[in-house]
Amino acid sequence: MAQISIDYFSSSLMRTTTIDIILPFDGMGEAMGVDAALARGEDERTAQAAYPPEREPYRVLILLHGITGNHTDWISESRIRRWAAERNLAVVMPSGYNAFYLDQPALHNFYGRFVGQELVQVIRRILPVSNRREDTFIGGISMGAYGALRAGLKYSENFGAIISLSTAMVADTIESVVNDDIFFLSRPFLEATFGDLSQVPGSDKDPARLAADIVYCDRPRPRVFMACGSSDPLAYPNRVLADRMRATGLQVEHREMPGGHDWEFWNMALPQALDWLVHP
Repeated sequence: MAQISIDYFSSSLMRTTTIDIILPFDGMGEAMGVDAALARGEDERTAQAAYPPEREPYRVLILLHGITGNHTDWISESRIRRWAAERNLAVVMPSGYNAFYLDQPALHNFYGRFVGQELVQVIRRILPVSNRREDTFIGGISMGAYGALRAGLKYSENFGAIISLSTAMVADTIESVVNDDIFFLSRPFLEATFGDLSQVPGSDKDPARLAADIVYCDRPRPRVFMACGSSDPLAYPNRVLADRMRATGLQVEHREMPGGHDWEFWNMALPQALDWLVHP
């Protein structure tokens, strides 16, 4: 595996941002291949030219972190390097701060456009990844699960599949989660992030509405994988959301398993999601 960190200027965010990247590149194996070619009697120039061998462009997954996190969470909290290598999958991990991957036009922080459109274009220019929608995926946990669902559905022409683990802020319950003792559930925070909370259901911040739009407008339909811990307070809202999206005609795989809203659960669920991703 190769692990890369890239700083680049994002036009959606109007600032330099950092993304971490995992590429399933086996440098040791390729070096051994050169040695094997030399042992067969090939000259050094021919042996070097044969390696690394030609490869198909990698399938790529954009992974979004949760609230209070950043692009480093996946490396520090999960075994994503090993899981990606086992599935020959490139992984791109951006930062979304605490914005729920929603656009904030007044601040020129277009986080939704950043992960749903700009980042797809950027990684296709700079990485050896496929430019096919069917090979391009987006996923996340909690806040990032919401962001992945919204971006994956809003920009469905870019994504063949979506992974959503423990989706936060299910739109039709957002008023009921207001809790001024928790900063990201306080009314000022939620209104600054989502706008008028009463207007969220049925808007383009509502994944079920976006799913219905895809079917009604006959746009490309991403496959969706959802999972949530049975002890997670979000288990019921996730179940309802999965049913609402299925009712539109989307293909939705929903799994509810023992666990809470934490990395212990996500480290159990993510390998299942990756297997579903690469072996539909």
